Amino acid sequence: MRDELELKRLAVSRLGKQVIDVVDVDAGYADTDGAPKQVLTDVTWLIGAGDRYGLLGENGAGKSTLLDVIQGKIEPTRGRVKIGQTVRFGVLSQQLEELEPYMGDTIREVLGNYKKYYVIDGKETSPEKLCERLGFTTQQLWSRIGDLSGGQRRRLSLLLTILDEPNVLILDEPGNDLDTDMLAIVEDLLDGWPGTLILVTHDRFLMERVTDQQWALLDGHLTHMPGGVDQYLRLCNATAEGEPVGAPSAKTGTFDTGAAAAAAEKPKTSGQPNGLSNAERQKLRREVSSLERKMETQRARVEEAEAAMAQVDPTNYTALGEQQAKIDEAHAAMDELEMAWLEASEKLEGEE
Repeated sequence: MRDELELKRLAVSRLGKQVIDVVDVDAGYADTDGAPKQVLTDVTWLIGAGDRYGLLGENGAGKSTLLDVIQGKIEPTRGRVKIGQTVRFGVLSQQLEELEPYMGDTIREVLGNYKKYYVIDGKETSPEKLCERLGFTTQQLWSRIGDLSGGQRRRLSLLLTILDEPNVLILDEPGNDLDTDMLAIVEDLLDGWPGTLILVTHDRFLMERVTDQQWALLDGHLTHMPGGVDQYLRLCNATAEGEPVGAPSAKTGTFDTGAAAAAAEKPKTSGQPNGLSNAERQKLRREVSSLERKMETQRARVEEAEAAMAQVDPTNYTALGEQQAKIDEAHAAMDELEMAWLEASEKLEGEE
């Protein structure tokens, strides 16, 4: 666990404190008749190293335009965009255009363009092993990209994006074409992502699972949602029912929605002076879920180490000592995970 935390710290430190500044930006695109159409108005979004942001909004709200502005693909008609010198973008698009050059190649041929080994979650692994983790069999590695299903292409595109070693990962609907089991594997992979993450998805569980804060595009304005998806849905419902929701402030990323909405957005304290905000509770839930998965994996390692002891020659005291050391190490790692899980769970239970 310490190695994993150190890798995350290093990944973030290489980026610097501020990654992308979007300040007072208006932007849009040419409509079908060639007329300019503005979809972003006075948008300010300061994205820092290690931030994990979810971007909410209806179809046509301007999410894709904002993602293009962030990457420098679209010049704003007003305002400025500053991208850090060390930023390396990795982008998974909805249409998977990044796979088009490889349609005639096999998966194994494409993987041959990458390094032989990577460090993922503190462990050295190969691209082929990561492919297996994402559900590909050894035989499927010889399949042509053009022959893969939609879900297989999306999984492969996500893998190749990560293998490019970006430090800012932009994912546009990564859950499309994925079944529940495979989506859980993708969530687990993103859970350990060490850099900056910007996610667009209609999958609420995925959004709340892998991002720490959510922002929404409403009427062209970018607004912080400290209450998460629940707050966004309340605002959408209020708008649909014709209730006034106030005007967003692009500079502060807050909504002036009156006393009722302000009370809904105010962090719940559960009677405690140091109550957690909604975003902090969501982060704790993610941490608890992540620790539970790691505990399950570590429990299997403990059982494996203990089972291996039975295979050691009982007269070989050196081998017995070495195996016992492995068992003790596995138990120590398990204890560390359990303590972290207990601490996070107690914080969460005290707020709910």
